[in-house]
Amino acid sequence: MLAVAPAGAGPSDQRGTLKLTHRLDLSGGPYIEGSVSYLHLRHGRRVVFRRSRPGSIDARLHPRVGLYRVVTFQRPCNGNCSTLDPPVDRCSERVRVYAGETSRVGSVTRPGRGCRMRVVEPPAFPSTRRVRAARRYVRGRAVSSFALIDSHGRLRGFAPHRRYVTASVVKAMLLVARLRQIGNRLPSAPDRAVLEPMIQFSDNGSADAAYGWVGDAGLLAVADRADMGDLTVGGHWGAVYFSAADQARFFLRVDRLVPRRARAYARRLLSSIVSYQRWGFSRFSVRRGWHTFFKGGWRQTGRGALVHEAALFERDGRRFSLVVLTDGNPSHDYGTETLRGVARRIFR
Repeated sequence: MLAVAPAGAGPSDQRGTLKLTHRLDLSGGPYIEGSVSYLHLRHGRRVVFRRSRPGSIDARLHPRVGLYRVVTFQRPCNGNCSTLDPPVDRCSERVRVYAGETSRVGSVTRPGRGCRMRVVEPPAFPSTRRVRAARRYVRGRAVSSFALIDSHGRLRGFAPHRRYVTASVVKAMLLVARLRQIGNRLPSAPDRAVLEPMIQFSDNGSADAAYGWVGDAGLLAVADRADMGDLTVGGHWGAVYFSAADQARFFLRVDRLVPRRARAYARRLLSSIVSYQRWGFSRFSVRRGWHTFFKGGWRQTGRGALVHEAALFERDGRRFSLVVLTDGNPSHDYGTETLRGVARRIFR
């Protein structure tokens, strides 16, 4: 029997692929009167898929993302298989299903000698090697941090909780806060007249207007929903402080933070930044086929030039976020080169 029972859950609208195979190794001899194999898919205590047959079983399933347990055992026949003996030769392993990716579990049973099971999960993107290369690079730059949440949901980076004052990156949060404020409907013409130049052209006057609508309370509400534990506010959108880890969490969850009817609108804005502000990640991600949703920011501080960028990337069902925050750069170009240097190592 193959039983798959979820031990965890991911976003309800995301699914992956789970391939299950079960084989009988009869080289050491069969069950005397044969056996029947079973395949059950369980959700909690409820069986949502079942299959049984003598011998081998193959199944290709598309469950929701999460952690599952796979259990295999046989029920030998008693006579002509009209009745079955209790389960024997049982084994069990856990497997995680990831959005847009394929996990595999294969089991082999030797009658009377138990079974063995092999779990193969897809590698995360970006790989550990790429993350290490980016970490070595950032360590040698001006005051810089980066954070990413890979396609398996793990937070990686360099100084990911170091706090920086915002620049225009916070405008993505203003967009989400306003869309949440107006509810599950498309923004009106006056809303669009503010939100679109704020995101696509990074217009500061529009950001002032959006901040006037949502205030610190709106930003804090978004931060709470996105689990942004390092963020603080200061009476103006330009006085917000956050970490790279904060923005990585926010961008990874940006779809779920926006009311359903306005999600396509928010995605369109975050993927249509004007060309002359595309000096960072998108130069590499788009070439590799990743849909890119991002916001950049720049300003002067007491340290020098500050340059930030935060983004969500999607391709073939896989998703991950990447954020690079920098300050104390000798020039704006130096800061943008730091962004490109990280992206080059992640997407090469």
